[in-house]
Amino acid sequence: MRAIVLAVLVFFAPLAMAQSSLKVSQLAEFADGLAQPHDAAFSPDGKLIYLTDMANSRMVVLDAMTLRLVGKFGANDLSRPHDAEFDRAGRLLVADTGNGRVAIYEVKGAEAKLVGELKGLSNPEGVAVAPDGRVFVTNTGGGSVSLFRDGRHERTVGRYGDGESEFASPHDIEAAADGSIYVVDSGNHRVQVFSADMKHRASFGAALKLNEPKYLHFDGEHVWLADEYNHRILLLDRRHRLLGVLGTGQRGRGPNAFYKPEAVLARAPHVWVIDTYNDRIVLLRVEKP
Repeated sequence: MRAIVLAVLVFFAPLAMAQSSLKVSQLAEFADGLAQPHDAAFSPDGKLIYLTDMANSRMVVLDAMTLRLVGKFGANDLSRPHDAEFDRAGRLLVADTGNGRVAIYEVKGAEAKLVGELKGLSNPEGVAVAPDGRVFVTNTGGGSVSLFRDGRHERTVGRYGDGESEFASPHDIEAAADGSIYVVDSGNHRVQVFSADMKHRASFGAALKLNEPKYLHFDGEHVWLADEYNHRILLLDRRHRLLGVLGTGQRGRGPNAFYKPEAVLARAPHVWVIDTYNDRIVLLRVEKP
């Protein structure tokens, strides 16, 4: 395991919209043995991070504030997992992409027991739990979103395309505190926003010049979005206006340089970047000037 303590002050060049410079300090990094990690979830108490180690077909559990390795599980159950989320019962839901399902685990630290699954999915790469307990899953292979209630399939919405409520390789899906549903419509280089009953409300991405965005995370009134092929992480307000950027826009590896990062977690003032093709996760402290 490797822990790195660094500090760097970064000033960002203007992008598509006006933005503030950000001060960034890298606090820690974990890379040992990771292979294309994709997304992660905080434990319900916020002390641990459950990271999908996609190319190793397993979950990796880390201490959130040190990135110290706590343990691993799922190598005998999972196939190329992409996303993870905790449900209201404290169970971990894993988008088990290669097996076409969401795997459901009871977890205690790095001890995990497979207790169920949601089936009938097509290359699921995103999973979200709404405030009312419903589970939403993106079908990346089918260009749609499936909804489950109490473990039963309720309906599937959307189809392949580039219109409203249509998707191309949808990846992440997240439920906001007000029940709004965000779908990262990666193949269409945008994010679509829906009401709790999946009625289209808005789309954004063109003004940000997104290039295959993948996973996002809510932190209070802020939205963090991984803009994979631009090698950057965007900080947005809840009106989807750009506030700042992590990353140079070019492939790299450093406190402020990434290689196709796919996901981000945030808990102000800290940000965890899943730097997918550098096979690492980094913990940053980010401050607005």
